[in-house]
Amino acid sequence: MGTSDFALPSLRALVETKLDVVAVYTQPPRRSGRGNKIQISSVGRFAQANRLKLCHPENFSDASEIDFLQSLRPDLVLVVAYGLILPKKILEISTRGFFNVHASILPRWRGAAPIQRAILANDKKTGVSIIKLEPTLDTGPIVLQKQLKIESNDNTGLLHDKLSVIGANLTSRLCASIGQLEYTIQSTKGVSYAKKIEKSETQINWDVDAVAVNRQIRAFSPNPGAWFNFGGERIKILECQVSNGKGKPGFVMDEYFQIACLHGSILPMVLQRAGKSPLNVGDFIRGYKVPAGTVLINY
Repeated sequence: MGTSDFALPSLRALVETKLDVVAVYTQPPRRSGRGNKIQISSVGRFAQANRLKLCHPENFSDASEIDFLQSLRPDLVLVVAYGLILPKKILEISTRGFFNVHASILPRWRGAAPIQRAILANDKKTGVSIIKLEPTLDTGPIVLQKQLKIESNDNTGLLHDKLSVIGANLTSRLCASIGQLEYTIQSTKGVSYAKKIEKSETQINWDVDAVAVNRQIRAFSPNPGAWFNFGGERIKILECQVSNGKGKPGFVMDEYFQIACLHGSILPMVLQRAGKSPLNVGDFIRGYKVPAGTVLINY
């Protein structure tokens, strides 16, 4: 059961190890992209390409959906970035249980946005935990876990890809050792919740240290992107460097588009206008002028 790209390496690992994948569940196709076309998830496309039984119920409120899942008689159900809430009665169906691949070192960052929250909090490490699912959010006992150092240049996109590979490796280990698993109850200390990212969090606040602005940009890169307003347009900064410039927060200091923060400054490296492709700063300022001396204000 998975929907986002994070789940794809784990599904691929199951297929490559020739396990009997009796079904793949993903969220229903949605309209997305510039053309607002109906798109199936990457997990769904992989399932179709590999001729796996594909299911995409809206939810599990219909008894027929539960009956069908039960008819599959699964030994093990793996849930990876699926995005649907599973009722308690669903979790009782499989022989070995339901297991979740989660992108954090639990109990830190339970919830929807663990990668972004780890970067925003300036965590030095993250990782992947596989837990046995319980009806409550990310609280189940840990069966496998692997840590990963967060590098200074890591953004959410880079960490996502690294952690998805770790998740796939742990998935293979889980299936190979399903009869000899050790269950570790999560500690009650160090619990934190990675709440869903709100749109208001993605606007850049210049009234903070440059290092904090850098973390914000990294946390929301490549999507949804940290942004500022200029000329009535939202402009995203997808990559930057921290510098030691001084000036009023939001002040554009020079022709290289250095921007002052409360303490220090940032040098945008990759920017993106609405509806356009990302550009390096040189190409961006050749085609879009933000004069030195401009003050980018917070709205």
